Amino acid sequence: MVSCVQIPILRIKHTYLIMKTKLLYFASDWKVGLTTAHFEQICELNKENDIELFCISSENEMESGYIRRCRDAGINITVVKGLDEHADFGRLRLEIKKTIERYGITHVNVQNNWQLALVSWLKYEKVIPRRFKIIYTIHGYRHNSSWKSVIAIAVIGLALLLFTDRVISMSSYVSRRFWFVGYKTDVVFYMMMKPEFAKTNNKIEGSPLKMMFPAQFRNGKRQDILIDALRRYVEITGDREVRLCLPGKGPLLEDMKQLTERYGLQDNIIFPGEIPHSDVIKMYETCNIALVSSNVETYGRCIAEPFALGRCVVTQRTGVSLDIIEDGVNGAFFTDVDSLCNLLVEFHDNPTLVTDMANRAFADKVVFSRNNVMRRYKTALSKA
Repeated sequence: MVSCVQIPILRIKHTYLIMKTKLLYFASDWKVGLTTAHFEQICELNKENDIELFCISSENEMESGYIRRCRDAGINITVVKGLDEHADFGRLRLEIKKTIERYGITHVNVQNNWQLALVSWLKYEKVIPRRFKIIYTIHGYRHNSSWKSVIAIAVIGLALLLFTDRVISMSSYVSRRFWFVGYKTDVVFYMMMKPEFAKTNNKIEGSPLKMMFPAQFRNGKRQDILIDALRRYVEITGDREVRLCLPGKGPLLEDMKQLTERYGLQDNIIFPGEIPHSDVIKMYETCNIALVSSNVETYGRCIAEPFALGRCVVTQRTGVSLDIIEDGVNGAFFTDVDSLCNLLVEFHDNPTLVTDMANRAFADKVVFSRNNVMRRYKTALSKA
């Protein structure tokens, strides 16, 4: 059964008036890197009949023209100068207050701690709190450092516990880290709205193995595991047609290139450097396996995107993989170099495993569909 946002109904002389949810959505992409995700989300929210959408953003943009694109799409977006800067708290609070009062906002969706602080002050500054609901979307936390991660979870978690009415998590992996607010948390995925994800047929071959992992070369991404596993795979199978593409840049890039040369895999491993996201999607289509060696992904577009494109995703147990992958059915998990090497050898000996898993993933991509994501999001609003 499809869940809808709970909305009040007024009865006036036998005429029923449905009151829309008036949602203020913090849509800034500055220093967040979620331009595509934000834009797709708010464009689809703007089409919902039972939600009246209002967006708020700073003047800064990660992608030039972002605010113009929002307005061209018919989105009501208010630009507040300095909104993403951790300064001038009083002025920013008053600007947000004006927006909330002007439009009669009933729900506010914030994306980070600074926004939560501003909105929480507004809601609880009086003895009787203002009536709008606060929804916080967790996009990530400082997971690349163990001690910073513990502190971040504690600080963010306390704020979520005290000041939010509902929490949206992008994956069960993140929800488990914030288990103490699990009673008011809903998992809502990012939508896959680009035309590339709308294809109806999945063309894929099981051999030769063509693999890819787009990521920064830094601690935590662990491309060295992939390179070492490939070395062992080649030693076992003698397969010299295998290819591994590693797009990206970062402080460990040269180390990975040197490791590749040391193993004599220069013809098998490709380092194309940093490439546009549109090219990443195109490159996935030329591969049959998407590898993910990250020790932690809070969501993992490197997992979700190839899954939706009908590739065989082989990953660590992290991010959204725990929500969408059934091991050995529509993807596969590995834990270390040996387990990954064993999987690759199995794929080499039985290429239909690759195509079967990839095609099953393609069939299961409905989890990222507009209807599914909107249903989950509106259910979260209704529970606030």
